[in-house]
Amino acid sequence: MEGLKKNQMPDNNKKTHGGTRSGSGAKPKYNEPTTTIAFRCPVSKVDELKKVVNTKLAKWAIKK
Repeated sequence: MEGLKKNQMPDNNKKTHGGTRSGSGAKPKYNEPTTTIAFRCPVSKVDELKKVVNTKLAKWAIKK
């Protein structure tokens, strides 16, 4: 057996930890696919724009 040290057996057992799990992760907030957008905004208007966007997104979010 190449690549093994003396008296070492190959590990044929599958690992049972790590990796992805079904059902894990954040649940979708909207009933459709989403994307990330970026655009320029005057620095003095950033806070106002964030309030407007977050208010609109809250209306579209899935209610729990």
